[in-house]
Amino acid sequence: MTTRKKNLCAILGLVAGLVVGRGVSSPAHAQPAPAPADDPLANIVVAADAAAQPPLPKIAVLSSTATDMENVSLYSVVKGDVELSGEFDVLGDSSLPDGPYVSDTLDVKAYGGKGAEAIIRVTGRKLSDTKAELRGQAFVVSQGDAPVYDKRFEVAIDRVRAESHYVADQLIGALTGTQGGFFSHLTFVSGTGSLRRVYSMDSDGHAAKPISPTDHVAIAPAYGKGGELFWSASVNKDEYKIFKASAPTAPLKTNVKGSVYGLAFNKDQSQVAVSIGVGETIKVYTGPSFEELKEASPIGMAFRPSFTPTGKLAFSGEGKFGQRVYVDGKPISPDGLMASAPTFCRHPDGIKAVFGVGAGKNFDLVATGETGGQLVRLTQGAGSNNYPACSPDGRLIAFFSTRKGAEGLYVMRLNGGKAKRVSILMGDSLRWDRLPPTQAVERK
Repeated sequence: MTTRKKNLCAILGLVAGLVVGRGVSSPAHAQPAPAPADDPLANIVVAADAAAQPPLPKIAVLSSTATDMENVSLYSVVKGDVELSGEFDVLGDSSLPDGPYVSDTLDVKAYGGKGAEAIIRVTGRKLSDTKAELRGQAFVVSQGDAPVYDKRFEVAIDRVRAESHYVADQLIGALTGTQGGFFSHLTFVSGTGSLRRVYSMDSDGHAAKPISPTDHVAIAPAYGKGGELFWSASVNKDEYKIFKASAPTAPLKTNVKGSVYGLAFNKDQSQVAVSIGVGETIKVYTGPSFEELKEASPIGMAFRPSFTPTGKLAFSGEGKFGQRVYVDGKPISPDGLMASAPTFCRHPDGIKAVFGVGAGKNFDLVATGETGGQLVRLTQGAGSNNYPACSPDGRLIAFFSTRKGAEGLYVMRLNGGKAKRVSILMGDSLRWDRLPPTQAVERK
């Protein structure tokens, strides 16, 4: 194997989890990076100071005494989402007033006396064999006993868990001014060698399930219009082609020939970006469909395309000393560090770019502005962390971590805080997108 071929395989192994790429022979210009220090980020990245964050508001999350599965599921989902959001300090049950509420009457003042600044309470009940009602209420202690939010939703019985995330998002929005991002789903690839499958998963780490066929060596999943899941895969050692969940055995046509190594859709799915192996490199193409693609950048080794919230094209492409992150053709990561898997968060403090940087097998996550600026280190001293994905509300990132004895999928606040593991599964190429519009119907 030539040196140039080895360089490509190393990049594919990093970015796509593959051992050997197909359809491309080498990067055109990449050079070996300078030897890194023990911590290649030490002199470049400013570590985020989680301790400097202001204290979170204290909140109580309550449920009724009903034992209906609908009520149990609603409470479990809402409390889990509120805790995972990182927006609140959720009080333990032992620190709250005695006894759950039974009727609509709630002694808000009593909870305030226990330190609660706000209260969320939920009730789920079965309406029929096919329908259920989910109710969410939010109270602000300083505003008295009247709820600041009180809505009931009728949902299909088989959608209670999914629509419970919708209720959680509404309640988080009522108390923070920005709806939560949990009415959403994750996708990623898990496995090695010839056993690489696309998975989907709920936003809280539940219900992980394989989507792609077992004979697909899958990479690069992405959600498209209507929540349709697309990916690229090699079948029988053929080149990588695009497939979709509704027709997983029929590859989709593209007007550019070559193996497909990356997919992305913009916010309204009016544009698609595709990384395709052409000649001795990989280029990124964009267009309104897979059959109307045009070259979007001359930069080679263009992996992991994505769109910023304002519609700018981003990807990880070759620099003088390895891979850099580019936005609209301009690098936003330092040369000399391997940078990969950019994602973009519409955070309340402004659009943030998050990507992995490092050397060799050790990666950490950093954040900067949409078009660059000072880097802020998000992870440090806890294994290798990569493949970040932003929550739809822009306040959280999910990522895979190899932390010792606790590897898996983690979620953390973008502006600091403790990372929380939501799944023991490991993978790569993570994406996080909203679900199609809710099917919940508000009841009067």
